[in-house]
Amino acid sequence: MRRQQDWEALHPLLSEAEYKALLQKANLPNYLLYTQGIRIKDGMRQEILGAFDNISLEPTLAGFNNFQGACERIKNTPLLRQYHYFTQLFLLVFMVVLPFGLIGDFARMEVPFLMVPVSILVTFVFGVMGKVGEVNEDPFENRITDVPMTALCNTIERDLKEMLGEEDLPEKIEAVKGFLF
Repeated sequence: MRRQQDWEALHPLLSEAEYKALLQKANLPNYLLYTQGIRIKDGMRQEILGAFDNISLEPTLAGFNNFQGACERIKNTPLLRQYHYFTQLFLLVFMVVLPFGLIGDFARMEVPFLMVPVSILVTFVFGVMGKVGEVNEDPFENRITDVPMTALCNTIERDLKEMLGEEDLPEKIEAVKGFLF
C-alpha cells in the first residue's frame, strides 16, 4: 500500500516456485495470505500441526485478510475533491472575515491593536488543522506524518525471530532525523 517494492526480503521465506508466482500477482499481499493458508492445510495433512492448531490459525489468517482489505479500501477509495475544495474555501472565508468580526470587540475593550495578532494566531491554528486533515486523508504514503509501519513491522519481525531462537535478526530500524518510517 505504501508502494514499497522490496519483495526480495521474502525470498528466503518462500519456495522458488512461490516466490516466482508472487512476483506475477497483481495483489502480492493477498497472494501471501493465500500461501499461508495453503501452508496451514499442508501442515495439517502432514500432521506437523495439531488438531486444534487449525482452529486457531484459520481465524487469525481470516482476520489478517479482513484488516488488509480494510486498509486497501482506505487506500483506494478516492475522496471527492469537493471535500477538499469546500474545506479550503470555508477556511479562507473564515480567515478573511474573522478580523472584521473581532474589531468591534477589541475596540470596546480599548485594545484594537491586539485584533491583528489575535486574528493571525486564530487563523494560523485553523489553517494548521486544515493541513493536518489534508495530510491524514492518505495514511499509507510512508511520510513522516504517517504511522511508522515499517518500524513497527521490523520490531514484530525481530521479536518473532528472537522467540524462535534465530540468531540472524534483521537490523533494527532507527529514527532518521528524529522520525521513524
